[in-house]
Amino acid sequence: MRKAIFGAFLSILACAFCPVSWSQNAISNGSISGRVTDTSGGVVSGASVTAKSEETGVPQNGKTNGSGIYNFTSLRVGPYTVTVSHAGFKVAEVKNVIVQVGQNTEQDISLQVGSLSDSVTVTASVPLLRTTESSISTVVDQKLIDDLPLSGRRYTDFVLLAPNVNPDGDFGLVSIGGQQGGADSGYANGNGSNSFTVDGANATSNYFGEARGRTRVPYVFGESTIQEFQVAVSPYSAEYGGAGTGFINTVTKSGTDVLHGQAFYYHRNSATGANDAVDRGNGLPKPLNILHQMGGNVGGAIVHQKA
Repeated sequence: MRKAIFGAFLSILACAFCPVSWSQNAISNGSISGRVTDTSGGVVSGASVTAKSEETGVPQNGKTNGSGIYNFTSLRVGPYTVTVSHAGFKVAEVKNVIVQVGQNTEQDISLQVGSLSDSVTVTASVPLLRTTESSISTVVDQKLIDDLPLSGRRYTDFVLLAPNVNPDGDFGLVSIGGQQGGADSGYANGNGSNSFTVDGANATSNYFGEARGRTRVPYVFGESTIQEFQVAVSPYSAEYGGAGTGFINTVTKSGTDVLHGQAFYYHRNSATGANDAVDRGNGLPKPLNILHQMGGNVGGAIVHQKA
């Protein structure tokens, strides 16, 4: 009896000091896969394949299987260089293979007969169709986020660029596939039937979506902190779960091997704009509307090609 009580006490004590592990309902990485063949179309098995991040310099290594297929299942988003080598063939190198959040990039590679001391380098092109996926999704990448003007710098406003997504009310909410996305949809702890994730962690909250109003906005991330995000509508892969209609899968920026940064200043002033037609028609002056937003970010390597 004493041993049982002592064992239970140790179990409780161990649980109390264990780190908390929060579950994830989405992935924050992407993948690269493809088939390696020779110039005649025959598969090349046992070829060495390396996917090296062009931003961090960190490589991942693998080999092709008996069908000539390689697969890197978990890669941080960004551009990669894929290198393939095999005895009797020239080294093939494909640059700028783009990995996007929640997407698989298919990159087939053909090897030419020759010496390993010779190499063939090409630049990848972004495929118009992803033949390895049946889900419907849109990725809003960093270039689009940086280039497009955005009032208030709330990146979730860009969700409206995706097909089948519409604004829902006056609080910055969205509806995906006709499903309401707000607190009035009957979900006590969710944004309607839609789900939000940030770096793989569940960030679904009424207040996360209501970036334009009410009293508390704890889950707002500045535009400059976002790497890219994915908007997917049903049907989508089962690995994303937790949303009946659609979800928004966000990845924040992280450091690279090169020191880089960004600064911004956003200013809005009613003195520079015209009065709206309704107020002007009723003889009302322009309401005072002044907004200043400023900030920045910086990133780089802590340990070269390591962290």
